[in-house]
Amino acid sequence: MPATKQLIVCFKPGTKKSRCLKMHKERKAELIKEIKEIGIHVVTVPEGELPSCLKGYTDSKDVRFVEEDYFIQVEPIINTIGISSLKKITTSSVTTNDPLLERQWGLDNINAQGAWDLARVAPLSARIAILDTGVKANHPDLRGKIIHQANFSSSPTADDIHGHGTHVAGIAAAATNNRNGIAGMSYNTGAIMNIKVMGDNGGGSISNVAQGIIHAANQGAHIINLSLGAAMGNETLRNAVNYAHNRGALLIAAAGNNSSNIAHYPAGYNQVLAVAATNQSNELAPFSNYGSWVEVAAPGQDILSTFPGEAGDTMYRTASGTSQAAPFVSGLAGLIKATNQTLTNRQIRSIIHRAAIRPVSGRSIRFGRIDARRAIQLARNAAGSNHIQSNNAPQAWLNLD
Repeated sequence: MPATKQLIVCFKPGTKKSRCLKMHKERKAELIKEIKEIGIHVVTVPEGELPSCLKGYTDSKDVRFVEEDYFIQVEPIINTIGISSLKKITTSSVTTNDPLLERQWGLDNINAQGAWDLARVAPLSARIAILDTGVKANHPDLRGKIIHQANFSSSPTADDIHGHGTHVAGIAAAATNNRNGIAGMSYNTGAIMNIKVMGDNGGGSISNVAQGIIHAANQGAHIINLSLGAAMGNETLRNAVNYAHNRGALLIAAAGNNSSNIAHYPAGYNQVLAVAATNQSNELAPFSNYGSWVEVAAPGQDILSTFPGEAGDTMYRTASGTSQAAPFVSGLAGLIKATNQTLTNRQIRSIIHRAAIRPVSGRSIRFGRIDARRAIQLARNAAGSNHIQSNNAPQAWLNLD
């Protein structure tokens, strides 16, 4: 079978579908999917025809842009160890009846108990979309938390075979105070939307991710967690991000694990809250990206969470990466939304910024490490207000776009 390449063609508004299909036929391209909300056709073309196809689409007055549908992957886990290898927290202010809480240093680090004491914790009142390798629906610490599933990956199932998505979902929204496993950052307010966009090998196409973002927004996600990324962005991903932002979703993404200050995507887009990773010493983790484009940091080294094992300790693993840091922020965003349902995505983002503790030791992060209690206090104080502002807040906190 001849090798093919996948292209993304964005048509101008008003272009008739018959015209689009004719153009594909002329270029020996096969339409495989549409993303109607942003005017996208995804086509395959013979590899040998790629240069002429690109030129043909680019020269057309009906085409806004054409680009390759390149590969993107979940942020790789730096290390993965079992529960027995993780030290217990010697002192902690966090209290639930979850038996593995004593090994969740990240919750204590960001003042989760203080946030839970202040928050309104109506069950499943904040919808958190996990765009990843899937989520293990029958995991005992996630069972009953998943309210929606969709599969845009190459895998035949929305279930998680890889493990990354289940780990991320547990950090944000594992069932809490249920005498089982771990506690999730959003306590029990976080409802999980399992939007599988990465295959069982941890990778997928930009168009898959764009589809997942748009689907999550259309299904009413309050928060979209993106623990995935690539060194380059493109117009399709940017347009999907803008679509979801304009629909009211707050997009939160891992800053990347390249020890670099170079922007990583989708975290690098203006409409996405970029998250770096810290260690137990409140230093930037050595693998974490950093820089003024990274807005906040959260625990990301040796983080215990859910895993698609079969029984006992195999159902929980410890991992490191900005993939693990991002869902702490997504869980906090969900808790903020649950506490004050009137808050918009921009206002929640501003609250997270304003509550952050400066600085993070090691490298520059724009606003600092998250503080969950301070964020919930701001959310409660904003009740009934459509304008969130602090006398000491830089203007950048108020005009994020």
